Amino acid sequence: MSFNEESTSLEDILSQTSLREYIEKNWSPLKKSGSNFSTLCPFHDDKSPSMSVSDEKGLYHCFTCKAGGNLITFVKEFKNLNSAEAIQEIASFFNIKLQKTFNNYSEDSNLNKQMYDLNNLIASLFMKYLAEGKERKAAIDYLISRGFDNKDISNFSLGFAPNKWDFLSSFLKKKKISINMAHNIGLISKKDDKDEFFDFFRNRIIFPIKNRQGNILGFAGRNIGDEKPKYINSKESPIFMKRKILYGIDKFTNLKGSKPKYIFIVEGYTDVMMMNKFGIYNVVATMGTSLTIEHANELKKFSSKVIMCYDSDKAGFDSSFKSIEPLYQLGIEVYTLRLQSNYDPCSFIKEFGKAKFIDAAKNSTLIIEEYINYLKEEYLEKNISINEMVSSFILKVKFVQDPIQRDISINKFTSSLSITKVEVENILMKETSTESISIGGRPESLSLTPEDVILKTLIEIPEIRKKQTLKDISEVIDSDFHLLLLSILSKDLKIEPSQLITSLEGNEERSMLSSLIFNPLQLPEDPVDGLKMINDCIRKIKLTAIKDKKRRINLKLSRQDEIYEDEEQSLLNELKNLLEQEKNIEPIE
Repeated sequence: MSFNEESTSLEDILSQTSLREYIEKNWSPLKKSGSNFSTLCPFHDDKSPSMSVSDEKGLYHCFTCKAGGNLITFVKEFKNLNSAEAIQEIASFFNIKLQKTFNNYSEDSNLNKQMYDLNNLIASLFMKYLAEGKERKAAIDYLISRGFDNKDISNFSLGFAPNKWDFLSSFLKKKKISINMAHNIGLISKKDDKDEFFDFFRNRIIFPIKNRQGNILGFAGRNIGDEKPKYINSKESPIFMKRKILYGIDKFTNLKGSKPKYIFIVEGYTDVMMMNKFGIYNVVATMGTSLTIEHANELKKFSSKVIMCYDSDKAGFDSSFKSIEPLYQLGIEVYTLRLQSNYDPCSFIKEFGKAKFIDAAKNSTLIIEEYINYLKEEYLEKNISINEMVSSFILKVKFVQDPIQRDISINKFTSSLSITKVEVENILMKETSTESISIGGRPESLSLTPEDVILKTLIEIPEIRKKQTLKDISEVIDSDFHLLLLSILSKDLKIEPSQLITSLEGNEERSMLSSLIFNPLQLPEDPVDGLKMINDCIRKIKLTAIKDKKRRINLKLSRQDEIYEDEEQSLLNELKNLLEQEKNIEPIE
């Protein structure tokens, strides 16, 4: 393929490339599956083809790990490149001559290295201050109290940012280093509407965050005063994305190539450090965020079993339960270890030693069993209904891949409840059948909300995109994701699906969009019928909103001893108005 002289946009490049051709020559053969193609997904440990590829739309989507996007996003993730490098790779593969418009991309090809170099320099500065600085005492005292010595401080490249507004920015100016790059990777912040900068990390112990190769991607800062929050992270950048990074994974080199039986997932940086100090290197912590499918994919490379060692408080339980789905989706067996009250792994090992910690780990329990007990307690306390409890359980247990373990979990759940195993299995069968994957990785059916149907119709049938139509739809939708897409469509009524993917910055949004595009829902070919489908969905959304308001009002009215007479009359009037609105909405045929 050749790149003509007038083509100057990413859309022009994508229009002259073939996602199918690139995947087949760089990854794996594609097999025809309906109107699309299927193959093994390179972004997780795929056992059967679960990635669908539409060469016509220039998009891909994995129905297991939810990876999705266009050619550029595929190349970035597949070869671990930034946008600039991915475009260069595509241009080289398809023999495309990039125009001057793209010079900035080639100039940015070494951006990652520049960021790594700057982070290394700043880490050395923070380390030096922790070793020699005037304000170091409180930081050193804290680390000693946690059980760490100078060897540990050096091993983890710990540093300290003094309580100064311009410590780092003054250093950069003196060294004639770009302030803008330091700002872009979150080391310094900018005052509103002013060309003035101040240090992001102040009066904090600095924990450099590294990838498997040992490159410093960003920093975490732990306060030693009263400032909140306790921990802050560098802002996200092309090299620092919390959804992909696991603290401590650089120390896996100490495993010397052997794959551990399991990996510990802990909450804190000091937990990782203390476990490493005692020779436990199969441990990671997330960057203060929920565990993601990207984290799970990284863990699966080393082991198919994890032990989550989170705090025993509500926040710790909630965090661990949120992590069940991404781990189960990739076939990872999940156990949980709850240490006795007031202990985290760091303090426990410091006081009782490695042997007792390992003994405790050997007695860890399956997290699905802990989750069942949690749900039952919530139900007994009347925090959730029976339907909510069943629904919550199904949402987790459906990802358990071992049929024996799934059956044991269902038995445990239904015992002592007025619900039979058959009822739960029927609900589970219905739930999983809507997400089943047939040969070729194509889902038989995936339920969509009315908002999803509207968006999919607008994407698939561009002829019905009108400014007023999009405005009317926006007035009845309150989902941020759907409103974002409607806004993009409003700005460019002719935008193609692959361009739509490119316009989204977040991986989660791209995944949601590719999942929607690849949903097998059959849409009408006639634009008039498509518009009718949209109008039907709008009516459904309005009716649902009215029913929800009615439900809330009836709930308030049922508590007559808690409301005043005039408030009761107001609620009755509001209910009457809602009933009138409901009657005036045309029925859906």
